[in-house]
Amino acid sequence: MLWRRYLLPLILMIFSIVMMLGSSEERQGKAAWFGRTLLFPLSHSLRWVQTNSGLRAQINDLQVKVVDYNLKNLELQNRLRMYYFTEEVKLEGDYTDFEIAEVIGYAGQFHERSLIVSKGKKSGIKPDDAVISALGIIGKVVQVSDTYAIVLPYSNPQFQLPVMTLSSSVQGILQAGISGKVLMNLIRLGSEIAVGDTIVASNLSRLFPKGYPIGRISRIKESQDNLFISAELSPFTLVENLEYVFIIKKRQENE
Repeated sequence: MLWRRYLLPLILMIFSIVMMLGSSEERQGKAAWFGRTLLFPLSHSLRWVQTNSGLRAQINDLQVKVVDYNLKNLELQNRLRMYYFTEEVKLEGDYTDFEIAEVIGYAGQFHERSLIVSKGKKSGIKPDDAVISALGIIGKVVQVSDTYAIVLPYSNPQFQLPVMTLSSSVQGILQAGISGKVLMNLIRLGSEIAVGDTIVASNLSRLFPKGYPIGRISRIKESQDNLFISAELSPFTLVENLEYVFIIKKRQENE
């Protein structure tokens, strides 16, 4: 067992003596031969480690660049979506000044919840400002902080709005039931109204632009007292699918 202890130092000593013998050219030749033969696995492993380390550094650098590219690309896509929605909104007169806001949260239970949007007092938002999308009416601002606002949507039972049919101007009140259905109530019995009619903001409204769309009638039924008709609506904009809304800042008198 003792000889194993001194074997490696002995081999290294012999190797050193062999490498020292001869001229400079002979020593270089021996070093090259040892490098190609006995020491090749070691030198190859060292080169592989260096190469692998360099590749890992390059991969990490590429991953950082890919993540940065994806984030910038996503930001551009979101801006394009926002500009697309902005271009779709067509308002005239006293309703041309509006602020675009992102939906950042919800408050309350599903059928009674409100929207939380990303603009507030610092952007000139005030309570009772009308809120719309490119396709239809959303609701109105009910609370405002410096950086965000709470919007009461048409799907909340507390929201009411004078509405009418686009074709015949039949008047009614937009309300949402506890079940989540959106209704046009208090329609006079015998009114000229039918399934498929488009419902818009009424001329009686002072919050939303007259004629701004809401949805279409999907079902009609008479009230229990047989004095009024109630129409169930299919809204053009679904509150739960909203990304951005438009808050009308310059408006006429409140509702």
